[in-house]
Amino acid sequence: MTAHVPLALLEAMRNLDRPLDDGFELPIEDSPRVRLGLSDTVAAQIERYEDILTRDGTVSLEEALGVLRLVGRRPDADLIFADAGRRTARYLAARIGPLAGALHRLPLEALRTRVGARAAARVARHYLRAELADPRGPAPRVRVATPLSVAALQGDAGCAFYAAAFAELLRVLVGFEGTMIHEACRAHGASACEWRGVRAGDYG
Repeated sequence: MTAHVPLALLEAMRNLDRPLDDGFELPIEDSPRVRLGLSDTVAAQIERYEDILTRDGTVSLEEALGVLRLVGRRPDADLIFADAGRRTARYLAARIGPLAGALHRLPLEALRTRVGARAAARVARHYLRAELADPRGPAPRVRVATPLSVAALQGDAGCAFYAAAFAELLRVLVGFEGTMIHEACRAHGASACEWRGVRAGDYG
């Protein structure tokens, strides 16, 4: 499993736990919620994952599930999952290296979206174990047979990670602007988790 996933989850947790600079925030030691994201433990793990990504870039599946479970116990888990999904997508899009920047320099929009769509499908399949269909169409579709979110948690709360990740991946590589609707979920008895893209302006 790519270390980008637990890295993004812990980075999102740290980001959410940072105090607001509005003058009304309680000191950390007086806060009613212990800010795990600001702890030395989380900082050390983030540094460890960054180091792993300079080498083979992978962690065990069980380790990734453990971080998902850690996030899933929080009352603000949905915010962390969504932020982490976007972060993961940006990390993974950057892994295709020069292609990401070259996409914006291609002369024809149709060529840019075709090349970007192929890259998005490869990234989704290789790193997120997902099948991405019709990424250039009006309603891109994604299928994940064994989502980490369902394996780690009871219910569908963690599926927000995937919805945000796929929407951001399509935005960065294909120019998709919209949201991903979770139409089927393993947590509710479906054979796989499935999402359908809805472009901005088509919500009605």
